[in-house]
Amino acid sequence: MAAARPDEPEFRILAVSGGGFLGLYAAGVLAQLEAEAGEPLGRRFDLIAGTSVGAVLAAALACEVPMADVVELFQRHGAAVFSPRALPEGPVSRLLDLSRSVLGPKYSGQALRAALQEHLGTRTMADTLHALVLPAVDVTRCVTKVFKSPHARRSRGDEQVRLLDATLASCAAPAYFPSVLINGALYADGGLFAVAPDQVALHEAQHFMGIEPQQVRMLSVGTATMGYQPSSGVDDDAGAVGWLSGGRLILTLIAVQQQHVQAMMEDRLGVRYLRLDAAWPREAGLGVDVATEEAGRTLIELAERTVADTSASRLRVFLQPRTRE
Repeated sequence: MAAARPDEPEFRILAVSGGGFLGLYAAGVLAQLEAEAGEPLGRRFDLIAGTSVGAVLAAALACEVPMADVVELFQRHGAAVFSPRALPEGPVSRLLDLSRSVLGPKYSGQALRAALQEHLGTRTMADTLHALVLPAVDVTRCVTKVFKSPHARRSRGDEQVRLLDATLASCAAPAYFPSVLINGALYADGGLFAVAPDQVALHEAQHFMGIEPQQVRMLSVGTATMGYQPSSGVDDDAGAVGWLSGGRLILTLIAVQQQHVQAMMEDRLGVRYLRLDAAWPREAGLGVDVATEEAGRTLIELAERTVADTSASRLRVFLQPRTRE
């Protein structure tokens, strides 16, 4: 890929993937980077994108909510938002777990709304301090939707949408949380089409903000699902219980979407793209809605290891102060 000319200012994008409680991993990574930056991490980027739980992190970054506070939010409210139960084992416990979402969403979403209200308050999309995009799905019309701050002339229309509602819409995973009503339409998780919002963000920058790809430098943060494999193995004749229990289907979708997007972004941006993620700890008992203390410790340990193992020079280019006119 062609390098940016000296007269072309660098445009930095931060993209945060989805994955339920696994987002604590991403929060841990971002908290460490923010501590290294010494100021709100959002100030280091020109555009922030987040899907599903990544939308929670992206919204917080766009409002300069400290990432350490977001880590604490996961740790304090995770069991109420999701489940304090460990990953189900055995056919009976798997069926019982599946039964919790047969007739309605597994979780009410009220605990999540209350936890986010504490940090996002009554802000609208127009109140963010940094440019923000949050993918969701309009399930009323069955079309994609990207909620946007009014950061560009062609990225307007969502100014009066409450940031809390847009974030919850991007988080509303089918069968896990209820859809979110915004302006007469119901919205569900943007992870249905963009678990990793990297492509959405690059398109926003290029098509709506007039940024050439050679100007873009992108940092992408995953949710520790790299190389996901279910702990019980894979059968060729798995049915509903085999695919849906333990979150196998959704974890497979999360892992392969993120892997595919990473490959395309590396092709398009080359060394100007950096993906931070961790290999899936197959025997650690993690899941998209497993919010046990042990799961929390594992995710934070993975986050610390990821940052420690990443080239300091590659991270440094994203942590340098931005020069804005």
